[in-house]
Amino acid sequence: MLLLASLVLGLAARAMSAGLQSTSLSLRIIHTNDLHAHYSPFNKYGSDCSADDIVQGGCYGGAARLATTIDRLRRDHPNSLLLDAGDQAQGTLFYTIGKFNTTIKVMNWLKYDAMCIGNHEFDDGPSLLATFFSKLSFPAICANIDMTRNPRLAHVVKPYVVIEKYQLGLIGYITNTTDSISSAGPTLSFTDPVPAVNRYVQELRQKGITRIIAVSHNGYHEDMDVAARTYGLDMIVGGHSHTYLALNASEPGAGGAYPTAVTNLEGKMTYVVQAKAWGEYVGYVDVEFASDGSVAKLAGKPIHMTTDIAEDTAMAASVSEWRKPFESYGETLVGSMTAGASNGNCLESECEIGDIVADAMLWSRNLDTPTDLAFINSGGLRAGIRSGPTKVKDVLLVLPFGNAVVSLDIVGSRLKQIIMGVLQKTNLANGRPITGSIQLAGARITQHSIEFAQSANDTFVPLDESKTYRVATVDFVARGGDNIIDPPIDAPTLQGLDVVVESYFQQFSPITPKLSGRISR
Repeated sequence: MLLLASLVLGLAARAMSAGLQSTSLSLRIIHTNDLHAHYSPFNKYGSDCSADDIVQGGCYGGAARLATTIDRLRRDHPNSLLLDAGDQAQGTLFYTIGKFNTTIKVMNWLKYDAMCIGNHEFDDGPSLLATFFSKLSFPAICANIDMTRNPRLAHVVKPYVVIEKYQLGLIGYITNTTDSISSAGPTLSFTDPVPAVNRYVQELRQKGITRIIAVSHNGYHEDMDVAARTYGLDMIVGGHSHTYLALNASEPGAGGAYPTAVTNLEGKMTYVVQAKAWGEYVGYVDVEFASDGSVAKLAGKPIHMTTDIAEDTAMAASVSEWRKPFESYGETLVGSMTAGASNGNCLESECEIGDIVADAMLWSRNLDTPTDLAFINSGGLRAGIRSGPTKVKDVLLVLPFGNAVVSLDIVGSRLKQIIMGVLQKTNLANGRPITGSIQLAGARITQHSIEFAQSANDTFVPLDESKTYRVATVDFVARGGDNIIDPPIDAPTLQGLDVVVESYFQQFSPITPKLSGRISR
């Protein structure tokens, strides 16, 4: 009945809006997502490009190439909108050192028309986020956050915005797992985006707006689910999952088709797009809206931001200036690698950079007190490290969050429950989904067993449920992050994780990355 009433209201709204939208419209949607402060060009590991990277064609992105591409796309179409699907924050020293200062300059320079909030926008709390949004020259939108206990953020974030020139509504939404994967704090709560989207589609239609696009930080597959369970959305411009979509969905590395068509509750198509991450791609879609607000046709593609695209000289010069506060600090040498270690598959399986960080944690804690196991959430590993010299900036690219190591004493039965829960993607104590995975050192795990390494004779022994184990992890995990540990464990923080890893490099370089069968799914 609710859906029927909504559809009736929608049809009535379309009739009322005939005067406003009696003609068709051609509109270009330009979009970015998950830049994670990558304002300088980068290589496949997320590090600054070397001369070899440039010569070999392995250098991508950067704000100066964004400026060139976006300016050209705007010039080539009279009606254009630039949208961002969240997670501008966190990932390089631009944010680690300067927080949102460079982000504000870049986004205002590029003249975005709107952005939705990403979970990493909350990494330094909602107060800093509210300040950030107040300094932008365009609106921030998100419909599925309850901000009644945070009026400061509510003042600068609205559920939707109407672009009057095009009689177009933009609705924002974010993953409802944000409370467990960010530092949003107790004054905010996150809801299923579907009811929120349907509510504001109805509100927009009552205002005579029938062209509606969602800007989402929710994930590609999750956006397809939202598209199927809502009505009235012409398109979802998405982020969060870092998914590369290609014109040919079978292209190697592609997670789906650009755009992906999903049948919505009205039996019409909602088109889902996303542009990978870090500004390696800029997406654009040319949409032809029919007079009733529906999509008549569309075309577009993701543009790969390679060195073939010239950098905007003014933006490039400004980025170089904005780097100066951290340039010398980041160049400090800490060690070296004999080969590159990527973070590309850390969320799915054991990965080389995960092994290195976990090894560093276990080594560091064993210098102080015997420790059985070290593990870190895979989502905390934000980049890889290339072969050759390793610098402070390389370590901080991998570990940008400022996490600290903590030491926990956990009885074997509870530790088994925690680890098995991670493998099953469900916290076995509270029954809720676990929103991440782990990388570990000191043990090997399968779906059915946990065995601890015995360094004295290079063997493994099974977990003893009655024994108390000394475990090293990071403060984010200990306090309930990713819902890995529940109830959370309050433990004093020890060394910063970046300091631990830098010390490990200084002690053991050159480091040769390799997998050792620690996680078997």
